Amino acid sequence: MGRFAVVLPLEPLATGTGFPVSAWPLHVTVVEPFETEHDAAWVAHRLAPVLRGRTAIRLDAFDRAMFGSRRNVPVTLVHDRGPLGAMRTRLLAALREADVDVARARLNYRPHVTDTAGGSISPGRSIRLGQVALVDLRPPEGPAMRTVVAVWPLGG
Repeated sequence: MGRFAVVLPLEPLATGTGFPVSAWPLHVTVVEPFETEHDAAWVAHRLAPVLRGRTAIRLDAFDRAMFGSRRNVPVTLVHDRGPLGAMRTRLLAALREADVDVARARLNYRPHVTDTAGGSISPGRSIRLGQVALVDLRPPEGPAMRTVVAVWPLGG
């Protein structure tokens, strides 16, 4: 069974790029981890029509917060003026239409950038997100790795 997430990386990623769980690049998650019996190519095929021709998304970082069940994960909240929420809604709909269980998708979605070993972003910063990436959370390399299995550029 495959496990995937859809993210907007702050810096472009290349298909096939792998990285350790401990070294996630900075990103905004668009669709939280979901499982499917299908492979990455099948998932990418379902998402591609939603993502083709979309424009880049500009977000403004506005506040710091602590996420996670123990409130121990530092993040920077970002303000969405609509495009990110619309993209998320369309992606979730495409997955649901393909009978992918996205029940874990949060109803109270709060876009954010999680601090990583590679850094964080500060409130007041404006970021332009020019790419969407599908990340395999269970790649053949093992549970400590993640692999980018598809990317879509966002124009504009």
